[in-house]
Amino acid sequence: MTPDGWLGAGRDGQRPWKNEIRQVLQMEPDLDVEVLPHEHGLMIKEIIFGRLGLSRGLVRRIRRGGQVSLNGKPAFITQRVQAGDRIRITFSDEPTLIQPQPIQLDIVYEDQSLVAINKPAHMAVHPTATYPDSTLANGLAYHWQCQGLARKIRLLHRLDRDTSGLILVAKEPYAYQQLVKQLRNRSLKRTYLAIVNGRLENQQGVIDQPIGLSGQGHGLKRAVMAEGKPARTYYRVLAEYKHGSLLELELATGRTHQIRVHLAWMGHPIVGDQMYAGLNSAIYRQALHAWRLRFNHPRTNQPMELKAPLPEDMRTVLKAYQQ
Repeated sequence: MTPDGWLGAGRDGQRPWKNEIRQVLQMEPDLDVEVLPHEHGLMIKEIIFGRLGLSRGLVRRIRRGGQVSLNGKPAFITQRVQAGDRIRITFSDEPTLIQPQPIQLDIVYEDQSLVAINKPAHMAVHPTATYPDSTLANGLAYHWQCQGLARKIRLLHRLDRDTSGLILVAKEPYAYQQLVKQLRNRSLKRTYLAIVNGRLENQQGVIDQPIGLSGQGHGLKRAVMAEGKPARTYYRVLAEYKHGSLLELELATGRTHQIRVHLAWMGHPIVGDQMYAGLNSAIYRQALHAWRLRFNHPRTNQPMELKAPLPEDMRTVLKAYQQ
């Protein structure tokens, strides 16, 4: 069995959350809330730190360049409120220092708070000494520049250069803080598809092995080692072939190269993974794809599910295995 839509219909397919998109697109980036009856008599800061769950760092940012208003008038966060009052919080932001470049992006979803991009393989996520430009971040900076936005690029997670699939980026400080919370408490679910060598002994399971630097591969290569950091990966076999298997994987932690290292440790490295499996003429990168994201929208708390169909190079490998 394979999960619904892992091949996908592409960006033009029906999306069950299209009505929510229309609702979210109309929102302003400021946070506007009504004081509830049980909050009568509280100070604004008690609501900010309580129901709204803002971090102290984000409140400091508001004090530096944002604003808090009560019923349309500037207010101190120590002011007390009455039921029915309206609190409005304006967040300040800072422009990105990343150079905008006109790079075509496959945007799966975008609203005032976040954007999800289907990153192709062979594209770095952000500039580095090795890849100083033509990255996803460069393209996103240009995309926002065309919208008249000067926003810092806040990546919720990263993908290796040769891993394809979904990247989630927050467009404003509040959304970033709320999504980071979900990432930490593991309610933000990241699901991957991988083609691996061989057939696994068990159809599903968990790999709970610490990961650390191996000291090889120019300081980049990782390995399972007792002194490493805790790492946990859940896996499920979706299809089996004579020479390999298609797996669905979900991260419980987010260590560098985690899926690649764990599968290599199991004896079933990802096909095409030059660092952990060696060269493979069937595909010129690791056959790993960030297929699905599940989370609650940081503003509406509505459940979101975003998918990116399996890319053509991985489909080609599966077709060859099926013959």
